Amino acid sequence: MNSDAMLQIQDDIRTDCALLTLGTRPVILCIGSDRVTGDCLGPIVGQMLIERGVDAYVYGSLSRPVTALNLKEWIRHIKSEHKDKKVLAIDSSVGRADDVGKIRVAFGAIAPGSADGKRLPKVGDVSITATVTDLDKTPLSAVRLGIVYSLARDITNRIIRSIG
Repeated sequence: MNSDAMLQIQDDIRTDCALLTLGTRPVILCIGSDRVTGDCLGPIVGQMLIERGVDAYVYGSLSRPVTALNLKEWIRHIKSEHKDKKVLAIDSSVGRADDVGKIRVAFGAIAPGSADGKRLPKVGDVSITATVTDLDKTPLSAVRLGIVYSLARDITNRIIRSIG
């Protein structure tokens, strides 16, 4: 087995472990705007999860996106309605050119909108981000939908496999 295959297996195990810590019927908060291609990763993942009937509370989809404008309201709602549930937060990210296309799963919260200089509340017990662009080369509004869709499909499949 080559070292790239070994790293992928380790990443898969680490990802599955992180997702399994969410427990039964977690909250999945899919953050992003359906109006900006590079920012629509979260809403696409939310839409896919809803359509595939994931056993979770899913907030954020193409028809009801969770954006910078309503994030605080959704966080209040989740804290009120799902006090005992862990939250998986999903958002697109920007990074270096060699990070484009990479999906990262981490224990802990994410800070949505930080690439745009927004100061929004951190959210999530576990987080998934996918790097969709290098801002030096491509603005979020010009990211190819195929890249975002492919990443969203991979994230959705991983979640479905891990939590059903």
